[in-house]
Amino acid sequence: MSLTFSHRGERDAVDFRCASTAKGLSMSKLVHVGVSILSLAVFGACGSKSDDDGAGGSGGGIIIGNGGSISFPQGGNGSTSGKLDGGQLPLTPQQVTSIKGQACAGETIEGEALPSVIELVIDTSSSMNQKAPGSSQSKWEVTRAALLDAVVGGPSGGGLPATTGVGLIFYPNRMATINATPADVTSCVNTGAAIAPAVLGGATATQRSTLRTAIEQVQLAQSTPTNDAYKYAFENAISKVTLPGKRFMLLVTDGTPTLSLGCVNTTGSLSDVDPSPIVDAIRTAAAAGIKTFLIGSPGSEANRTWMSQAAVIGGTAPAGCQAAGPKWCHMDMTSSPNFSDALRAGLASVAGQVNSCEYGFAKAPSGQTISANNINVILTSGGSSQLVVRDDVGDCKQGWQLTADQHVLLCPDTCATVQNDPKMAVDVVFGCESIGTPPA
Repeated sequence: MSLTFSHRGERDAVDFRCASTAKGLSMSKLVHVGVSILSLAVFGACGSKSDDDGAGGSGGGIIIGNGGSISFPQGGNGSTSGKLDGGQLPLTPQQVTSIKGQACAGETIEGEALPSVIELVIDTSSSMNQKAPGSSQSKWEVTRAALLDAVVGGPSGGGLPATTGVGLIFYPNRMATINATPADVTSCVNTGAAIAPAVLGGATATQRSTLRTAIEQVQLAQSTPTNDAYKYAFENAISKVTLPGKRFMLLVTDGTPTLSLGCVNTTGSLSDVDPSPIVDAIRTAAAAGIKTFLIGSPGSEANRTWMSQAAVIGGTAPAGCQAAGPKWCHMDMTSSPNFSDALRAGLASVAGQVNSCEYGFAKAPSGQTISANNINVILTSGGSSQLVVRDDVGDCKQGWQLTADQHVLLCPDTCATVQNDPKMAVDVVFGCESIGTPPA
């Protein structure tokens, strides 16, 4: 396979074909997403059926006129036995513009990543009233602003993508009752104020407004019933959701739990209790296919060990972390000089990982159909762009693959690159072919 470059008039013509025989694929309408965490635009270039017939079967390439060529290296980011083997290649701004500019019949096809669902479990104990490091605001004021920006967004947009399902519960969010023997969760957690997971929708949609109101009306109160709140959110919210997509939980806390499951503290006061049952609850969620992120706000220094272990068990530990420290596996913000900046970066990282790396086919204009032989994936960040090469071999780390149900799926290393860069834009460029007129 080769990349062929030349100049034709005042612009480059670009046509990327990958090996596939799928035709006449079913397509669903997708909506354009543009957010600070991850933005996706899907474009379609038109071609006739004869164009596809000249793709040469397996392999294919980017055709930019009829000048010199650049060959893919063997095994890693190019062609192996006539099949593409993933990888990435740099693109100039002119090449990116040329690829995107060949829209079907002058119409831009738009799309977005497939949905995910996340349940937020947020500590609102009275210690959140303490001043946040690097700020004149309290830890809660900083947390509230960060949640509004990163999750909900404002009237002009932002926050998580419209297709994301979001629910939340704050704890205790009420004056708690301390029990000597287990009692109902409602005695120490305001479950009535919990918001059930639902699709966020657009900037002014009902779920966004509901979440915004709940975040703005939180009551800070003594006690930290972390186990009760997490277990309730798992059993009554995220486990029961019928929304499509992968499922996640996010636990944010600034201190050691002071009530055991059942709103219990046998001392009769709000003294520290064993946090290991919370780790067990996170293990139960992981067994159900639900990953858990953990953010340790300032004040959670004594909780680093169990929170780090829980991140490993919850499936969200970054590569190279150490469960026993000092490179903790959860998002430890206890030593950050500016809690506001650290929290926003942490929430951006969570949001990036919640965003799916799987993209559905867009809807083609009338008289056209998406060609599985003609798909480009482009990553852009910091002013530079990379062409993500399709992987037909199977052991994919960098690149993308076409799934059996006709979705574009980024390979693990490429997906991690996207999820770890809040400014990364992903362009999935769909080419089209004309639908022939049946013979009379």
